[in-house]
Amino acid sequence: MNNKMDTVTEIRAFNRFYTEIIGLLGQHILDSGYSLTEARVLLEISRTKNAAAHKLADVLGVDRSYMSRIIAKFEKEGLITRQANKNDSRASDIRLTDEGRRVFRELDERSNCQIMQLVSGLGEEEQAQLRQAMKTIKKFLNTAPATLVIRPFRESDVEYVIERQLSLYETERGFSSDIWKRYLREGVLTLIGRFNPELDNMYILENNGAPAGGIAVTHADAETAQLRYFFIEPELRGLGAGQKLFETALAFCRERGYRRAFLWTVSAQEAARGLYAANGFKITETGENSEWGVPVLEERWDLDL
Repeated sequence: MNNKMDTVTEIRAFNRFYTEIIGLLGQHILDSGYSLTEARVLLEISRTKNAAAHKLADVLGVDRSYMSRIIAKFEKEGLITRQANKNDSRASDIRLTDEGRRVFRELDERSNCQIMQLVSGLGEEEQAQLRQAMKTIKKFLNTAPATLVIRPFRESDVEYVIERQLSLYETERGFSSDIWKRYLREGVLTLIGRFNPELDNMYILENNGAPAGGIAVTHADAETAQLRYFFIEPELRGLGAGQKLFETALAFCRERGYRRAFLWTVSAQEAARGLYAANGFKITETGENSEWGVPVLEERWDLDL
């Protein structure tokens, strides 16, 4: 009983501490004029081709009248467009405009800068301990477990795959050059344009009905598959979702009779590299690249199936 009470006391103390941290971060993000809640709304709209205000309110736990005011603000500022829903005349489909995507990426970067300032006094080992501690907390206190589904992509997923990777790589890795943006967008569209259902696939990970990551398999030749566009939304990292998605892609490769598979990544993707190594991939080629906004070391990883 004492151990349980000690746990309760420690969790409540941590909750008070973290609530204060969130309160500081939840104010207008570095004088941008947008709150953390508004940034989260933009994120959810970016993930869904046809978002609806009432669904956004439910997903984010936001009062519906407050959500209506946020949506009205976004529309006035040209961040979103609203169109009548074909199946429900009472609802509107909400989509980000180009300006909305630009503002979201800027807010995402500002939020990252806040967190960087928060941990700036920590060394590499301390930051690693912090990341592991947070993964542990998510693992043991996940009172509403994710409902994960892995499914083949639909046409409506293509823009999600492009936009989320552009956003994640820009905020997390600094990939911001026009060369990078063109490389990613044209690469995804080319994959879809030459898609062969007997040899290719793209899987979408869904969390509670919302897209939360993806991975593609495309044919390099009759015996070789390339894995591409592998990403997981931050909230699901460290919980095994990436492993499930990766295993699904490898199972497809074996089912289709490929003899080998390869992928390209960058050395900074430490968590992903650990996953590749754990699944038997080995580095076979490296090369420096300075065209994507920051210098990176590209790595090719290969696996005999």
